[in-house]
Amino acid sequence: MLSNSEKSKVYKWKCTVCGEIVEGVEPPKTCPVCGVGPEYFVKLEDTEDDTLVESSSDEKIVIIGASGAGMSAAAEIRKRNNKCELTIISKEDVKGYYRPQLSKMLGNESIDVGSLEIKNDKWLKENNVKLLLNKLVAHIDVKNKKVIMNDKEELDYTTLIIASGAEVFVPPFAGRDKNGVFTLRYAKDSKAIREYAKDKKTGAVIGGGVLGLEIANELKNLGLNVTVVEVADRILPRQLDPEASKILEDIVKKAGIVFKKGIGTKEITGDSMVKGILLDNGETVDADVVVVSTGVRANSSIAEENGIEIKRAIVVNNKMETSVDRVYACGDCAEYDGINYALWSEAIEQGKTAGINAAGGNYIYNTIIPSTTLNAFGTKVFSIGDVGSDPNTEYETYEEFDGNNFKKLYFKNKILAGGILIGDTSKTVALTEGFEKSKNMEEMIEKIKS
Repeated sequence: MLSNSEKSKVYKWKCTVCGEIVEGVEPPKTCPVCGVGPEYFVKLEDTEDDTLVESSSDEKIVIIGASGAGMSAAAEIRKRNNKCELTIISKEDVKGYYRPQLSKMLGNESIDVGSLEIKNDKWLKENNVKLLLNKLVAHIDVKNKKVIMNDKEELDYTTLIIASGAEVFVPPFAGRDKNGVFTLRYAKDSKAIREYAKDKKTGAVIGGGVLGLEIANELKNLGLNVTVVEVADRILPRQLDPEASKILEDIVKKAGIVFKKGIGTKEITGDSMVKGILLDNGETVDADVVVVSTGVRANSSIAEENGIEIKRAIVVNNKMETSVDRVYACGDCAEYDGINYALWSEAIEQGKTAGINAAGGNYIYNTIIPSTTLNAFGTKVFSIGDVGSDPNTEYETYEEFDGNNFKKLYFKNKILAGGILIGDTSKTVALTEGFEKSKNMEEMIEKIKS
């Protein structure tokens, strides 16, 4: 609770999941980006932004991509330079939106993509930002500093930021092109799945990760009987330990979801329209709708053809600079220090870094701490850090489980290494801060216990 003297003061609150910063007397009831509750917000200290070195250089800055990373970069540029030409290119037909809300949009037709816009028309106009929609970049000419669209339109630039995102990776099993087989990456996908599923009875999700489970939850809410096919032998194996996976699986099963674990997909069956899935073990799963959720791959081809260094994604340094001068990359298309989490919070921070430096700043990327959240099937899940993943490490643990709510902390050498919350996630901020500050075992148990 806030004291009387604080009740009228407006603070900045940061979501520990997606990194969104919201102003208010109290934290918001719901994060506008990822949908989590107030327990996930921390109050930021009042500090001056020492990166605000204003510039009036007459540049032409082009950003490829209008999602989280691209729009974050644009906002930082305009804070520092209100004179340069600033153009954003998007292959979608709508303005950039909060992508973490796509699964909720799938199950709720009252959620319009317009309500999820990162920056609206008013902001674009006031900040003199030119947004080109329905434009696909065909080539980049880094020698002559030009961006060439598929309709042959060309844009000159002095500085380029590539924020081209990623695409869903669909394994090459037979039948993946049938009607009724979908992926969820764009706003149009949410609408297409919802419309197609209206008169259907059964659905299947290939992939039991966080997004796969969110999709399964929304298909169930649409009235379908849903099966989740997961090649691993348990759900969320990277985010949860075996005990937590089993607890979550039991909750999801009680909601009516069927699991097929430790089995791959051989073929999607049916004629022109999907009828089911043939698994590697010969078993079949009935499905009128199939959604593939098997991870993403970086959109890096336009950089690769120009000799920009690529590994799994576009390689960047701690300023988001690529191997080519005045070309930056950020978000799902980029990797820093060999890592690409493809997380919204990572995209926002990398976009911020690219934008500040593109505008003449000297900002070093603040590496994000990856965490996992799930709000579905009548429960909540939060995990962070190392939750017993290394078989060669000796961990000490602390746990509580009352049949509904599960808490478990992992310690290495008496220092918090990671933790899991299922059900009651009110200790999310305490767990996050404890991980960030390497709190000791005694202190963390006192903070986390019921």
